[in-house]
Amino acid sequence: MKDHVALLLLDQNKFLFVKRSKSKKTLPGIWAFPSGTVEDGEEIYETAKREAKEELGVEIEVKNLLAVKELADFNVCLHFLVCVVLKGIPNIKALDEFEELSWLSFQQFFEKYSDSEIGHGLIFLRQHPEIWKDYS
Repeated sequence: MKDHVALLLLDQNKFLFVKRSKSKKTLPGIWAFPSGTVEDGEEIYETAKREAKEELGVEIEVKNLLAVKELADFNVCLHFLVCVVLKGIPNIKALDEFEELSWLSFQQFFEKYSDSEIGHGLIFLRQHPEIWKDYS
């Protein structure tokens, strides 16, 4: 199973959600968190920092590991990392990755989007509000 990180960029109780590009092979057009695969020899925190720079053009600090979820269908172990931006403003660096960004609270996000519009990690978080209750 491959380790994968989900970046939960936090700003005043709102998180950055991204709409994946329609050209993505996996989950095209689905709302998710910015994310990436841990490379060989890399720690999950290093992956988070690299992905934030590559995909959003920002420097981040990882605050804590919120949860871990195995997604057997994708052979992925997803690590949800709460992060804050230290430098820069998140923007779409590559249109083949994302097509839209949105800052919302978990409550706002889950009221706005159905399970058919969101990724498996977010479906897991919707089903387990106790995980993110401190951020509501």
